[in-house]
Amino acid sequence: MDDAVWKQTWGEALNQQQAAAVQAADGPVLLLAVPGSGKTTVLIHRLGYLMDCRGIPPERILTVTYTVAATRDMRARFARTFGEDRANRLEFRTINGLSARIIQYYERAMGRRAFQLVTDEGTLSSLVGELFRACTGTFATESTIKGLRTAITYGKNRQMSREEMEALSTGELPVAQVYQAYCRVLRQRGWMDYDDQMVYAAQILRRHGEILAYFQKKYTHLCVDEAQDTSRIQHTILRLLAGRRRNLFLVGDEDQSIYGFRAAEPGALLRFERDYPGGRVLFLEKNYRSTQTIVTAADGFIRQNHNRRDKHMTAARGPGPALEELWVYDRAAQYAYLARLARDCPQETAVLYRNNESALPVLDLLDRQGIACRCRQMDGTFFTHRVVRDVADFFTFAVNPADGVCFLRMYYKLRAGITKGAAQWAVRTVGAGESLLDVLSQCPGLSQWSRGQCRALSVHFARLREERGDWAVDRLRHAMGYGEYLKERGGDLGKLDILEALGRHVPHLGALLDRLEELRTLVRQERQGPAQGLILSTIHASKGLEYQRVILMDVADGLLPLVEAPVGRNPDPAAVEAYEEERRLFYVGMTRAKETLAVFRFQKPGLASAFSEALFPPKAKSQPVRAHPKPAGDSRAEGAPDGTGYLPGVSVTHRTFGSGKVVSRQGDVATILFEGGQEKRIALSVALRRRQLWRSREKTG
Repeated sequence: MDDAVWKQTWGEALNQQQAAAVQAADGPVLLLAVPGSGKTTVLIHRLGYLMDCRGIPPERILTVTYTVAATRDMRARFARTFGEDRANRLEFRTINGLSARIIQYYERAMGRRAFQLVTDEGTLSSLVGELFRACTGTFATESTIKGLRTAITYGKNRQMSREEMEALSTGELPVAQVYQAYCRVLRQRGWMDYDDQMVYAAQILRRHGEILAYFQKKYTHLCVDEAQDTSRIQHTILRLLAGRRRNLFLVGDEDQSIYGFRAAEPGALLRFERDYPGGRVLFLEKNYRSTQTIVTAADGFIRQNHNRRDKHMTAARGPGPALEELWVYDRAAQYAYLARLARDCPQETAVLYRNNESALPVLDLLDRQGIACRCRQMDGTFFTHRVVRDVADFFTFAVNPADGVCFLRMYYKLRAGITKGAAQWAVRTVGAGESLLDVLSQCPGLSQWSRGQCRALSVHFARLREERGDWAVDRLRHAMGYGEYLKERGGDLGKLDILEALGRHVPHLGALLDRLEELRTLVRQERQGPAQGLILSTIHASKGLEYQRVILMDVADGLLPLVEAPVGRNPDPAAVEAYEEERRLFYVGMTRAKETLAVFRFQKPGLASAFSEALFPPKAKSQPVRAHPKPAGDSRAEGAPDGTGYLPGVSVTHRTFGSGKVVSRQGDVATILFEGGQEKRIALSVALRRRQLWRSREKTG
């Protein structure tokens, strides 16, 4: 079949760029496809074109996809277009499936037994946990194991040296040490994981020319989907197989590369011409999914990145509704808005976020109200995170202030100047019915300041047993030194934000811990709500999908994006790449929307968003329409003197009570701990209006 006949038969539905990509049959080709541009359609038609017009036997064509699900989907779509018989003769594989085939052939050809692939993730996770304990002397949480396994995958896929692995290590995650032990144990047991499978396949192809020649002859044409998610070791395998023929067809988009933590290497697409001299770069720039309004906004946003190709996404569809600004006061108001929306959501609406924990307060509210929704790919690592475990320790000690085991796990996290020796002395000395902190305040050699801190902490722990869950978390963060400890250690303060949000609906910290167990059980289930309604998903889990309406939540600096924008004339390239990946993640979220795109915006100080500002530049003399009013009791809402700056952690002076520190804030009411351990709840609007209270550095009138 010649090209003209083929085009009349199969190609009439293709636009000019798509047709050019289909007919680019020889040599190395990189096809850069913007979201919704029909890349899968192009891939399928290209397979048909290779067979019909170039006479390539289907057995000589290999199509590599990113996931098993994508493999099944692409084969099914090809069968619907070109027939089941022809589909059966084609090979669709993941890179791991391809690696497995290379290893199997090696075993037959060389008469050797390769390592056994361990497919049970629980076995490998248990091994990592055991090795972590051997290295640190402490038990690993689920989140710790996940972090270590992610780092191990990253190192193997990046083909990193021992020195490079050392750079990944932190105080809490001894990555290099666990990595070396993990690799050693796998070799001793004759095991390999999925990452090793690719490493060994690459080694076989490099070391055994006859095996490489066999696969180069077998696969004369390689087609690779989602090339932006391909890692260094994966690119190595593909480059070896392409060989001298170089019939390699890569389909991807560096603007949609969001798996840097899995060692995805979008830079490979940027240096394609260097790696494959004479290679062609083609584009698919027309988006068929989203309205012109969404496409224009998304294209303008991603063009702010520097490490990208110069391409311009255009819309095949006409204008749609304007982008929605959902103005709320804070994250709590955001959760309440979504709970109300879920009660009556006739349109398919996906709420997308960066991390799974962002959805927990929403899921909590929906579950309390008996509202069904769909949740995609949630995991339970939040519940075993070190910060959550610490909060449990704090409460356990509050209930039993003589618990020495618990105290030794947490004393140094209170920033009270307590030495290890003093803590151990108190544990040995405390008697039945006594408080460890009270005993510790009498420890010989303890500084006067530390004695005062111990007495103040004793008061705080007593309060933890009594006050509402969110107030208790706030006290831990701001008044008891735990927030300062996390800041110094680079800990995840965001976990405290989520705990505080969940704590708003429980009477005390113990009830919060009980609720966490209930939610942990809940997220283990893949929740299925109505076909039309609210869907909760991370942006990563939504990749490749589309929805009628998309709402992007937690869009604030420090949340999305997670990292700060690099500054200076010569910023660190790693910092630039980290920030640009955050922007790519936001872009992927935007381009999931077909009809409507909405973004939450916050009025509370500290929740500004560079991303939102880029989408919604400030407008002169315009006031935003709030999706939810400010909390009742807010001093600014009542027209009282501004109490904005009186946030937890701020030092204050009161005319009557003297110097103190704000430990929590609920609307207009601030809880202040004064010197000597005296704690008062003060209405800011009244105290400020009467000039009874001021920040310590302010002057009185």
